[in-house]
Amino acid sequence: MPAVSETLPLEGVKVLELSHLIAGPYCCQLLAEEGAEVIKVEPPKGELARLREPMRRGAKGHMSSFYAALNRDKKSLALDLKSEAGIEVFHELLGRVDVLVTNMRAAALERLGLHPAELHKRYPRLIIANISGFGLENAGEFGDRAGLAMTGEAMSGSTGMTRDREGRPVWCGYALGDVATGMTAHSAILLGLRNQERLGKGRLIDLTLPESLLPMLSVALARIQMADEKINQTAGGNNFHGVPYGVFTAKDGAITLGVNSDALWKKFARGIGRPELADDPRYALYLDRVKHQPEVLKLTEAFTSQHTRDELTEIFGKADVPVAGILSLKEVLESDYYVLRGSFREVQDGLGGTIRLPGDPTGFDDRGKPSVLPLLGEHNDAILTEYGFGAETRARLARAGAFGAVAAEQVA
Repeated sequence: MPAVSETLPLEGVKVLELSHLIAGPYCCQLLAEEGAEVIKVEPPKGELARLREPMRRGAKGHMSSFYAALNRDKKSLALDLKSEAGIEVFHELLGRVDVLVTNMRAAALERLGLHPAELHKRYPRLIIANISGFGLENAGEFGDRAGLAMTGEAMSGSTGMTRDREGRPVWCGYALGDVATGMTAHSAILLGLRNQERLGKGRLIDLTLPESLLPMLSVALARIQMADEKINQTAGGNNFHGVPYGVFTAKDGAITLGVNSDALWKKFARGIGRPELADDPRYALYLDRVKHQPEVLKLTEAFTSQHTRDELTEIFGKADVPVAGILSLKEVLESDYYVLRGSFREVQDGLGGTIRLPGDPTGFDDRGKPSVLPLLGEHNDAILTEYGFGAETRARLARAGAFGAVAAEQVA
């Protein structure tokens, strides 16, 4: 996709990342792509995502697919925060950066003396984005609970919105809650940076998984407060936008099809070769289609099941009805559409190979050079030198265990 500007918008911003898995790393990957220097602090054996199969292995180390998806353009600092020396380094960095992002549990941070509320007092200029299952404050009985994307999705109502034909809730199959929370954190940090620039003040941003998902349910939440019970029961959880609206069988897979207005119903009727249905009193108006939803879904599927995805895309495309074939992940990687848009970028895996990954859809990530994934601790010396740790100090810290037992043995 075309570059928006020659200069990356976050150049000069320094971010310290103390996070693992998806939400925090995704947020920080966006910041890194947009020009920020992101120092990812990892345990000496690497964060959890580094240890997940499948992975590539080489002479320099290994790179997991999980880690690769969420950590490009960062610098890796292997640091043992369970050692006093490691904490010393961490605090030195905190005093020099603009942003801290963490999705570690508050209890774990408190044991390390790094509770976000205390850090906010000690570093008033620092923007601290704390991502957790249920929040640092005002969480009641939920405060100490473990959280995953799946739990946030369930509590927000989004899982309840996705149901099979028998009405049973179905998990979406990917970490929607983590990505949504990472995006929310990214937006909040940008606002925080603006305030930091104007006022010289930091901010403690308390982000939770379910709250980050609630805006996606805004229409549904408003609807259930205004619609009568009959409409709610008939339309169900996943078709209130229109009828027909959803997933339908094709000869070679499935499609999504959406008829969300009476004008589109007329186009749909002509598209399937049934123009008489356009003004049929059972179906002409949305509320009537809601009442006859099982019949509408049956006649829709009777048509779609006789055609391939490509045929249905052409038929409904000509009729100006929103439609798309449901693609496998392999088909996504091979899609001509994404080639035309430049949606994927080649990322160097640090082992001599590359992997194709989605770029920043805003287009603010054109670095003019290849994106690279960091190997574990690859930037230790460079980061410590940049932040004023001399050779003797680095050796002292290593002997004290700041970078793990192996590093301590190497300088002993």
